[in-house]
Amino acid sequence: MADWYEMAAMTTVEFAAALKTVKLGLIPVGATEQHGPNLALGTDYVAAHRLAQRIAVRVHPRAVVTPPLPIGLSYHHTGFSGTLTLTPETFIATCVETAVSLKRSGLTHVLFVNGHNGNTAVLNVATTKLVYEHGMQAAVSFYFGQAGDRVKAHAKTARFGHACEVETSVLLELAPELVRTAALAEGVVREPPLHYAFNTQPFFHQVPIPFDQQTENGVFGDARLANRAAGSDIVETAVERTVAFIDSFIAWRPDRSPVLPGGAGG
Repeated sequence: MADWYEMAAMTTVEFAAALKTVKLGLIPVGATEQHGPNLALGTDYVAAHRLAQRIAVRVHPRAVVTPPLPIGLSYHHTGFSGTLTLTPETFIATCVETAVSLKRSGLTHVLFVNGHNGNTAVLNVATTKLVYEHGMQAAVSFYFGQAGDRVKAHAKTARFGHACEVETSVLLELAPELVRTAALAEGVVREPPLHYAFNTQPFFHQVPIPFDQQTENGVFGDARLANRAAGSDIVETAVERTVAFIDSFIAWRPDRSPVLPGGAGG
């Protein structure tokens, strides 16, 4: 076996044996959506999967990586060709039911390794349901959050965040085969239609704005400024901090079960 547990590559006998040490399910979640001319459509779920693998190496043999969930919440990208999306209800159900399936094997702790910011709000709902309705311990990691300081350090433009110098740098480290180095382009950003409406601005409001109303080519920032060293720094920081979280998360046992009446419970 590899120096981490990849669930899809295991037999049922091997998985059952691994459960003697495995305490955590790492569930990569992402999206299949446009990333302009810079990055392939599978960018978000492939990045999440490879991040989960790196995390699993660090905590081996305490975690198993599930197959990635490749489609997320991407309504806002459907103005560009090649984007797939689930409804929020379907996405939440998929995440919850995947985690509950792991619980049937004896795993009560799960960490969703997210690669797509558009999934953030619904993942918060999914983890809340797992904790309060299914008696599990659930959390979400997203490298833009865990390595937020390094992301800002390597951002070179005011409107970064998608298919930009940051995300392209991360992909050069995690999945260089998805980067179209000969076609890297700067974002052709449209004039903002609203005030205080973008997450790169202070004091922003939460409002869904289609990407084709924000950028002509599906890109923010400037992917031409990407480099692998920046991606390595961001990835390593995110992995290190996630591992530190996992060490405490696996050991965490709340004083009482938070399952609500009518929930599935233990």
